Amino acid sequence: MTTLRLKNNLHKAIDKIEDENLLKAVYTILEKQMETNNEYDLTPAQQKELERRLANHQSGKSKTYSWKEVKASLLNRKK
Repeated sequence: MTTLRLKNNLHKAIDKIEDENLLKAVYTILEKQMETNNEYDLTPAQQKELERRLANHQSGKSKTYSWKEVKASLLNRKK
């Protein structure tokens, strides 16, 4: 079963459940998973690189682009 199909089946099953205690139990499991999905474990080297890039951005050393510039650049590549 694909991930998408499994998600769709879970949605349908949850919609049919009327037992509040069961819904709370399922939600508790999902809530814990959502919390851990938002955590990122970076290596010290990755953290250092992010800090370097942030410092460059804040000091104006790195080039930034507006959405309009990015979109124009991408559209020009197709030609």
